[in-house]
Amino acid sequence: MCSGAPVHVKGGNAMRVAKRTGHTEAKATGKPRGTRPAAFQGQGVLMVTGTPEAGTRRAAVKPGHRTARAPAGARTAVARKPAGRKAAARRRSAGRRGHAAAHGRRRVVPRRALRPAARRAPVPAPQASTPKAVPARGAGTAPLGATHHPNGGVAPAGQAGAAAAHAGSAKALPPAEPAGAPGGYAEGYRDGVFAGGEALVAQHIPPDHILPAVAAADLIAAGFRQYAPSLTRLASPHEVADQIRGALDAQRPLSVVRLGDGELLTLAADTVLPGEQVQELAPFLPYAGVPRSVPEIRAALAEAIQGADWVGVPISRAPTFQGLLFPVMRHFGIDWSRLKLTSSTINYSLHQTGLLLPILQGRRVLVIGSQASGLGALLLSHGIHVTGMIGSVAGVMDVPRVVQETAAHSFDIALVAAGVPAVILCRRIAGELGRVALDFGHLADKLVTGELHL
Repeated sequence: MCSGAPVHVKGGNAMRVAKRTGHTEAKATGKPRGTRPAAFQGQGVLMVTGTPEAGTRRAAVKPGHRTARAPAGARTAVARKPAGRKAAARRRSAGRRGHAAAHGRRRVVPRRALRPAARRAPVPAPQASTPKAVPARGAGTAPLGATHHPNGGVAPAGQAGAAAAHAGSAKALPPAEPAGAPGGYAEGYRDGVFAGGEALVAQHIPPDHILPAVAAADLIAAGFRQYAPSLTRLASPHEVADQIRGALDAQRPLSVVRLGDGELLTLAADTVLPGEQVQELAPFLPYAGVPRSVPEIRAALAEAIQGADWVGVPISRAPTFQGLLFPVMRHFGIDWSRLKLTSSTINYSLHQTGLLLPILQGRRVLVIGSQASGLGALLLSHGIHVTGMIGSVAGVMDVPRVVQETAAHSFDIALVAAGVPAVILCRRIAGELGRVALDFGHLADKLVTGELHL
C-alpha cells in the first residue's frame, strides 16, 4: 500500500477513514465505542479507533507490514470478499502442491481443495521412478525428470538426487565464471567448462557405470603424470640473451624468430585448414603483411623457420596457437625436436627482465618496420647507437627490396618489427648478411606509444 493512500475500515454504524502518512497518526471518523490501536510496522503508523460490532471483521493485515490486537473473545478474522474462503483454499492448496514438487514428493489433498487449485497451480514435473546417480555437476546423461541446475550442470529430480549431484570431489566444481560477467556469458562459460571436462570424461564411462568421487581434474592430473617425460623445456630469456651477446661478440650470424597466430594461420591456409576458414579466423593477416596466403609465401615462411637459429613458439594451447603449431610443422616436414625453442614472447621477456638495453649498448643497431622512426628516436634517447632506420615493409612480397636496402647499412644487430615478413627477414639478414637479427614484433609499438618503458 502506498504511503498516503486512504484505508477504509468498516465497523459500527459509520464508515471510518484512516490515512497512513510517514510517521503521523490519523484518527477515524465516526463515533467509536472504544479504542483499540492497529499499528503499521512499516514506514507509517495507522491508529484506528473503535471496536467493531459483533460479527464484523477487522481490516486486512499483511504479514510484515502491520499487526492488529483484538479484545479478548473478539473475532479477528481477515476481511475478505464473499469469495475469500474459496480463494484461501486455492492458495493453500497451491502452496502445498508447490512444496511437494520442490521436495520430490506427492502430497494428497482433499478433492474439494484440489479441484479449484488445479486450475491455478502448475502441474509438477514428472518424477524419475529410479533416479540415476549422476557425477558431480551433471556429468553424463541426465535422467528422466532431471532439470538444469541454475548454477550449471544437470541435477536429477528429487531431493536425494540433488544431494548426489553435489557429492564427490570438490575439484568437480567448474571454476567460477569471471566476476561481473553478464548472464548469457556466464551460462556459456559454465557450459564450455562442462563440455571440455566432465562431458569428455563421460564419453569413456561404460553404460550403467559411474566413476564416484573422481573429477575430470583428477583424471587430467593422473594422465599428465604419464606424459610428463614428453615435456620440452624452452630456453629462458637469460639463455637467449647470452646467445645474442655471444654472437655479437664473435661477429657471427644469429636469427631469433617468433611464431604467433599470424604465422601459424598463414602456414595453415589450404594445408591443414580450408583457406576460407583461415580468412574468417584471421581477418588481420593483410595488416600483418599477408594479403593472401599463397604456396610461395607458405614455402618461404616454412624455410625460414627451419633455418632459424632460435624459434619462439607459443605457450598457449589455444586452437590457433599450439593447436596449429605441430600440425603445420608435420605438414611442412619440420622436425620441431631439432629446433632450438624459446617462447614466442621472448621479445617481451627480454624487455621485462631488463636484458634488452644491455644487449644493445655499445652495438650498432638497425631498426626496421613501420615504427622505425619512433623506435630509433627512443633508442637514441637512451644512448643506443642507431645507425639506420628502414620504414614500413609492404608485405611478404617486399622482403627482397628490404633485404637489399638493409645490406647498404652498417650494423651489428637488426630489430625487425614487420609482422609475418619479419620471420623471413630475420632469417635472410642472418643467413645472407651475416648479422644478428631479432624479431621485435609489437614491442616496438608499445615502447613508442609509451605503454611500456625502456
